[in-house]
Amino acid sequence: MEKKIVITKRFRNNTSVVYKYLLEEFSAKAAYHFLYQIEQRIELIAKHPTIGKPSSKKKGIRSIILHPYNLIFYRYSNNTIEVLCLFDMRKQLGKKPY
Repeated sequence: MEKKIVITKRFRNNTSVVYKYLLEEFSAKAAYHFLYQIEQRIELIAKHPTIGKPSSKKKGIRSIILHPYNLIFYRYSNNTIEVLCLFDMRKQLGKKPY
């Protein structure tokens, strides 16, 4: 059964910031590869929703690494996966939101 994917505004904003940074500081190729990696991770989560590491702060939240410096936080229910935020581990390693 296909899972419904819900992308939050926070995730979109976080992704946009990193994408713009990669575009300005590296290349369009690096920025597009970043988006491709996100798409691949979300597809993986949709197929295997329990693959992520459970959060120690909030029940029902999981995270999966997006190589090499980001985490994707999400939660899932029977038919829905809610992608909550993209967290840059280089900026605030000790201040994970979930």
